[in-house]
Amino acid sequence: MPKVPKSTRTLNKLISSHIPPSQDLLCICIRDFTKMILGLTKNNNNLPLPPSSAEVDTATLLNITDVEIDSLVVEERNIGTEEASITKIIPLKYKSLCLSEMAQHNIQHPTFQWDVKGQTRWDGLVIDILVKHWLYAKNKEAFQEYPLQSDFCTKTIVSAIVEQWLRGQNASYGRDKITNQNL
Repeated sequence: MPKVPKSTRTLNKLISSHIPPSQDLLCICIRDFTKMILGLTKNNNNLPLPPSSAEVDTATLLNITDVEIDSLVVEERNIGTEEASITKIIPLKYKSLCLSEMAQHNIQHPTFQWDVKGQTRWDGLVIDILVKHWLYAKNKEAFQEYPLQSDFCTKTIVSAIVEQWLRGQNASYGRDKITNQNL
């Protein structure tokens, strides 16, 4: 089994050879969807706070396999209007469906462990739910404004794109935290 690189830069370089470039419409679509789920908008791009230790402990009890086979996504409901999303292109009902499933798995607010280096079990669970719902929305043709190449729209590639975005946000969160402590 190959050794996982310790450097974020080396890991991103390794992974980038298997996924589309960051400015590809697929990457943009996945980032927009992820930002919408996290509640980021053009007017509010502050990352949500990391989960509390109690939230992390609750999520640790969940089985990620259960998330993958869960059929909650199959049932769509009438969804009311919500706050403006980061993009008007993605229907907000997919955010509501995703948040509903997260709540079923005791994830009360969508976020990542920005303050922890490397992927955690919490991050893996949130990524799995995000990817599941992104794939569901894609299959429902929710991303018509993004002409996507279907050969790249696999669970593995979508997960890798979210993970790469997350690593960039983790690095940014760490830099911002250090800067704020120095003020």
